Amino acid sequence: MKLLSESKPCPTGGSSRREFVQELGTLVPAMAALPGVTGAATEQLLVPQIRLGRHSISRLIMGSNPVVGTSHLSNIVDTEMRQWHTTEQLGKNFNHCQDLGINCFENGTLPAIPLFWDQGGKMSFAARGVVKLVDYGKRDPVDPKDLAKSGWIAIHHAGFGPNGTDSMFRTRQLAKVREHTKRVRDAGVLVGVGSHIPEAIEEIESQDWDVDYYMTCVYRWGRTREELEKLFAFNPDLMPVEAYHTKNRVWETYGGDEIFLRGDPPRMYKTIKQVKKPCLAYKILAAGRLCEKPEFVEAAFKEAFENIKPTDAVVVGMWDKQKDQFAQNAECVRRFGSNAASKASASAE
Repeated sequence: MKLLSESKPCPTGGSSRREFVQELGTLVPAMAALPGVTGAATEQLLVPQIRLGRHSISRLIMGSNPVVGTSHLSNIVDTEMRQWHTTEQLGKNFNHCQDLGINCFENGTLPAIPLFWDQGGKMSFAARGVVKLVDYGKRDPVDPKDLAKSGWIAIHHAGFGPNGTDSMFRTRQLAKVREHTKRVRDAGVLVGVGSHIPEAIEEIESQDWDVDYYMTCVYRWGRTREELEKLFAFNPDLMPVEAYHTKNRVWETYGGDEIFLRGDPPRMYKTIKQVKKPCLAYKILAAGRLCEKPEFVEAAFKEAFENIKPTDAVVVGMWDKQKDQFAQNAECVRRFGSNAASKASASAE
């Protein structure tokens, strides 16, 4: 994850978080000129931040799925998203994020990023890595050392896919994920592990792995057919039709079903509260299913920040073709994820 380091120069020439804060200071006066924004209100315009190691990142992180065309809705929407996110559009989105105080994007391997940096951009970027079962121990799909040389300072092991954390947990091969995290640590970058399964995160935490953060999906996305049949055994006719048409069905240990169950978030939120390390909660909007009305979006953000730790953040995919989801979500995080709101939530527990 390319963060705003206090000790390591960033590719754009900025050398410290202090310089970044000074740069943000030039944005606040300009934002104060917005209609209806005056005086002390400008202090509330930027998204609050958390600490991750020596680094500071916004409590709202730009998710990558809309950018790469993975909507979790349909192939039609996937195509729309890919066509929308040109290199030029991505540059606009990154700059808009900066203006809002969103300083991190959860995918650091896109071709548009070097161009953005060359043009003076200051956004931070993340990268994913997974273990390889074939020729395991040789070269990773995402080589930690290559990313470290490029300026990224953290990599999280992806939860999805046949070799992701979820599949390794189901097949009792988490030791291979642990070896991957060691190689990431050896590369000199921060280490994370992602999963859609609360029990997987809990097992890793109980073994006290040397990791810095967790990527925690609040919905148990990716159930296998066997898991779904067990869940709906009381009445198979109620099993969602999506379970029979998922494009990722070829993955035996990872279902990949586009099914989101309302009872899932409380279980992962319980895990997030229990683990000591920072968690980056994602899919809080059920991959767009809760975006139909503003009140749905607000309720999801409110629920998330009431159930994660003050040291945690959320990762949200945003698509601005129809409306400015960046500004909408940033406002929700300012309302529900501010330091004051987090302290109030913690006091109530």
